[in-house]
Amino acid sequence: MLMTLGTVLRPLAHCCSYRPMSSLNELSQICFQIKRDTGLWYSVEYSSFSVSPEADKYRLSVSGCSGDEGDALATPAHPFLIVSGVRFSTPDQDNDNHPTQCAPTTGWWVNACARSILNVDTNAIWNADTTQLVWDVQFARMMVKLG
Repeated sequence: MLMTLGTVLRPLAHCCSYRPMSSLNELSQICFQIKRDTGLWYSVEYSSFSVSPEADKYRLSVSGCSGDEGDALATPAHPFLIVSGVRFSTPDQDNDNHPTQCAPTTGWWVNACARSILNVDTNAIWNADTTQLVWDVQFARMMVKLG
């Protein structure tokens, strides 16, 4: 889905100094910008962010959440949904902690399932404050601040 100048944006001032992710070297902060099916934009920033090397299956580590949307990665509604500290899973690399395949069709960090899955074509999720799956994210960006 393309964003146009006519799109109604909520203020995202604290994310404006970020640039699109192109490298995993020296990552330190990450900002997610999320557009829900209401047309409103939200942002979530983590002051500490890293992804481990391939040998550790790209383990995610985030902390220091701020922004106008809840923390769906490190402190969601239930501990079994925490994805900070877990390895990246794909349909052919099941690295989650669920007895069955919990990774989406494309890949994401999932524990025993998750309340954040942004790497899908339509109707992604970012639900920090509920145990229900609400597939209402229409567009998302992940931007990192290097160094």
